[in-house]
Amino acid sequence: MVAEVAVIGRFQPFHWGHFEYVTEAARHHHRLAVGITNPSPERTRHTGVDPNRSTGEANPFTFEQRSAMVSTSLARLAPHLRPRIVPCDLRSPATLRSSLGDCDVVALTVYDAWGREKQALAEAAGYEVLVLWQRTEKLVTGTEVRRRWRMALPWDHLVPSGTAELICSLRG
Repeated sequence: MVAEVAVIGRFQPFHWGHFEYVTEAARHHHRLAVGITNPSPERTRHTGVDPNRSTGEANPFTFEQRSAMVSTSLARLAPHLRPRIVPCDLRSPATLRSSLGDCDVVALTVYDAWGREKQALAEAAGYEVLVLWQRTEKLVTGTEVRRRWRMALPWDHLVPSGTAELICSLRG
């Protein structure tokens, strides 16, 4: 069994697809680290394979808000998981290694060219990479959750309750 596995994602916001990803990675490993990417505008990776990932509109929630979404949702739904949550800088292999630290494995899901780019980045940072699955379609997308939220359409069924409550509190 690996001592620590890391998952990485923007979690803008943390939704049911992310929950599946995190819990699947944790199922095989003793400890879990959650690396929240694009933790701040100055530590955001800009990539040609998915240029919208780095826009302000695609990143409305702060690192602190996303950390709360992840920790609250996991505490309610998977209380045995007590992840180490860290800001994760994907701008280079060196910044990735510096932000994630000495975890043993980075678990990823691959849906597209961005997933393959993350895999190459983690490998270049010296991590063993475990691809949990390769799919062409996602269960839920943050883009759809954000679209529904902004248009006042039903969205809360797409996210765990901890995430929904935090988002609702932001609307005030």
